[in-house]
Amino acid sequence: MKLNLASLAGLIVVGTAATYAASPAHAADPAATAAKSTYAKERADCDAGRTAEDRATCLKEAGAAQQERKRNTLDNTGSARQNAIERCNLVAAKDKADCLARIEGPSQTNQTTTTSGSVAGGGVVRETKTTTTGQPTVVILPAPAAASAPR
Repeated sequence: MKLNLASLAGLIVVGTAATYAASPAHAADPAATAAKSTYAKERADCDAGRTAEDRATCLKEAGAAQQERKRNTLDNTGSARQNAIERCNLVAAKDKADCLARIEGPSQTNQTTTTSGSVAGGGVVRETKTTTTGQPTVVILPAPAAASAPR
């Protein structure tokens, strides 16, 4: 069998490309690359103080999230609203309507909800006020005592 120089060069290029692609050091897993990039950004945010947590807590949370990413169990698909509703389902039945009003806004005309604070400032506070009217209380006072006449 006779090989010419062009065929030999073609085989070398194909062989090198196959070896390069199969090499684990060069196998680029897009998910792993994205996870590393996310972790690096989270660490940088912790180091720069761009989070609402102290640095130690921030780094701990970033590391925990990275571990969950590696296990493919980190779930960020749930909505904040759904998360809040699930938390309201755990409060006492008498307080559930107020809890939901803080999330979704007042459901009754006698309710007002105000929001203050920020995540960066340490937390968002939502307050719901419900105005109710009760039955008037009637108090009967005793008649004043008769004044005595001067002597």
